[in-house]
Amino acid sequence: MSLRLHRIIADYVRLRLEPIMPPREVMALRDHLLGLARERRWPARSGGGFDYQAIAAAAGVPPSTLLDARAQLKPLLDAIVRELPSPAVAKPKRAVRKVARKLALAIPRAKPLAAPTQEPPRAKTPSVPPAPARKRGRPRKDAPVVAPVAKARRRGRQPAPVVQFPPALWPEARTFADFHRELDQQARRHDDNNHVLQRALAAAGVAVNVSTIRNWRSGVRHPRTVRSMQAIAILEQRYRLPDGHLSGRLPHPARAIAGNNVHGITNAEHRRLAWHLPDDFTTRPPKEREEILRWVREVVVRGSTAYRAYQAAAMKTPFALRLPHAGALVDARWKDQGGRRSESPRFDVATMADEELDREIAGLVGFKSATLTPFGYQRSGAWGREMALQQIEHLGLMFGALAAPAAGPVRGLGADKGSLCLALLAFPQTWGWYVDWRERRRGFYTSWESGALSVAAALTRPETGWLWQNPGLAQRLQPVPGLLAQDDIDRALADWRAACQAAHRYAVSRGKEVKRVAKVHRDPFEPILPVLEADSPLTEYKKIADEIVRLMPRADRYPVAAAEATRALLMVRLGLHLGVRQKNLRQLLWKPRGAMPSTARHLSDLRRGELRWNSRDGGWEVYIPVEAFKNAGSSYFRGQAFHLRLPDLHGLYDLISGYLDRHRLLLLGAAADPGTFFVKTAKRTSTGAEYGQTTFYEAWRLIIQRYGIYNPFTKRGAIEGLLPHGPHNVRDVLATHILKKTGSYEQASYAIQDLPETVQEHYGRFLPGDKAALAAKVLNEVWEAA
Repeated sequence: MSLRLHRIIADYVRLRLEPIMPPREVMALRDHLLGLARERRWPARSGGGFDYQAIAAAAGVPPSTLLDARAQLKPLLDAIVRELPSPAVAKPKRAVRKVARKLALAIPRAKPLAAPTQEPPRAKTPSVPPAPARKRGRPRKDAPVVAPVAKARRRGRQPAPVVQFPPALWPEARTFADFHRELDQQARRHDDNNHVLQRALAAAGVAVNVSTIRNWRSGVRHPRTVRSMQAIAILEQRYRLPDGHLSGRLPHPARAIAGNNVHGITNAEHRRLAWHLPDDFTTRPPKEREEILRWVREVVVRGSTAYRAYQAAAMKTPFALRLPHAGALVDARWKDQGGRRSESPRFDVATMADEELDREIAGLVGFKSATLTPFGYQRSGAWGREMALQQIEHLGLMFGALAAPAAGPVRGLGADKGSLCLALLAFPQTWGWYVDWRERRRGFYTSWESGALSVAAALTRPETGWLWQNPGLAQRLQPVPGLLAQDDIDRALADWRAACQAAHRYAVSRGKEVKRVAKVHRDPFEPILPVLEADSPLTEYKKIADEIVRLMPRADRYPVAAAEATRALLMVRLGLHLGVRQKNLRQLLWKPRGAMPSTARHLSDLRRGELRWNSRDGGWEVYIPVEAFKNAGSSYFRGQAFHLRLPDLHGLYDLISGYLDRHRLLLLGAAADPGTFFVKTAKRTSTGAEYGQTTFYEAWRLIIQRYGIYNPFTKRGAIEGLLPHGPHNVRDVLATHILKKTGSYEQASYAIQDLPETVQEHYGRFLPGDKAALAAKVLNEVWEAA
């Protein structure tokens, strides 16, 4: 085969057939055509044209694919026929020639007759007795030394010596965004074929198969192991390219590299760490590997704050009691927990509350979460869904602390679970013990204890408290050693309302004292401090979205990974555009283009917002009823709904359309559609595709871990010094950004749908230096004008 025909076939396939055919089929067709040229055979013909069915069968390509591309393929087949005027008879294969040669050697040849000649006598040599036969192994010491036979040099042209830095045949004119196209161009530009590249990599100490290099250049496969990434780094040095020139063009540049094994850890921890390890992790010194693992665990996985360390230690010893009947009134997912008390370790009997206590708390939850106050009762305020779930969790923690063994790691009271009842909350000593126990466990008082005492005051408040209005709950009171004696029970039964009044006065006064000495354990600004200290916090936080775009995998090769990255990008974008709380963002419904939007009454009943297309304005808009907000009674809303048209900036509309048309369906899989805009990646073991409060927080935290935190070892991540956090911190970023630009708490409150007082107390980080800088900017205009 001539070099000219080889180049014709290779270039034509790369330029004309690769854009319209799948990579595997293009490679198979190219190999078949090169084989025809090598054997000097014409493509299969039928009548006056080409037999595409036979060509497809010989190349191993689906006939439909070849028939669709026959218009582009025919010029190449004609060129092969022109270069090979007459098809030559195929030579017998090498194996057949070898067998024939052996058979020819085995046939005895007749020797020609010759006249007898007198040979000269030979000198006699001393006879050497034959050595006894022995097995294969080391030679005998007395064996004669045999001179080594020189190995015959391989016939044909010898391979050229490996050049470390081959010269370029032409100056670089353009670069490709795809890895395989750029690698193939650089190889042809430096006159390197696959075998030359293999020998160059072997000379550098990395063994790679020729077929692997061929697959890389054709796009069939891509590097994803430690050895493959070492080979790519060597090729970048060979062609004098900047670091990351080839590896940065991989279809999934942020994918975890296979082969970075860390011994002594579980598979689950290895999956969490793999994303954040450098490609050359296994080749680094042991001390450096330990430093990398320590940094990833402390900064990326756990978050190096005092509160995160305390929380991680507390989660190792769970003690809260489960209340399935109370939770079922608010969330349907709690309904089956009552029947699984002993079927699964997750619902162990030791963590389940007593049946009577569960029903008493269910009565309290039903009273506080009812739409209207039940007949015969009075009520001051109501609980929404989130508030009810929070109070159920807090009551489970409190009764779990009372039931935990005193000698265990929790150091609880050690009370019998059968003696626990809701009426215990009407005694000051119960709340006194619980508040002091939390102080001993944490080391200081926080606003959490003050909030718990507020709940105690509400339960025992005269006229409207649930305990005040239900003296029958006291019938289940039993003495609790170290907490409640029989005399205390008798006095309470004699005058229940007086006992509730005493508990109410204690809760109010003690709550004020705790609030005065409370300390801040979880600083909400600490994880995002590098963002808030920037001159433009929103611009700094936007770098996370830019990093997601930079590391976005190709959807044609990694569809699920691309869908997850698109979902992460939309989470950050919508969070920054809307500024709503986590609940409103994760419960956001959607309507496709052309569909009728949901009515305001329907959304008010659901207490959810909706993303829909406004055909009049020609854009996507978000509508959230006032009932869906936590601060629905705030003067910010004045009973009106939240209505915002999203701006079409940086391709936001195309991003939303692509997510709804393709990516969201991939994430759902076979799971039922919950109707929300954001859905989880449904797996075989998933119970549903809708995000919950915890799962949405973990999803946002994972986004920050992968794209937000700058990793000095992998050079990935957007912001140096950032720590893992949840979606609620976006509201801090928006409020602080507007404060630094305008100095107005009122305008900052507009961005997060709240009051200026709330922004000043909880959200905005507007330090005296920021205030002085903003004032100096206005004053300096006078001097600049002069």
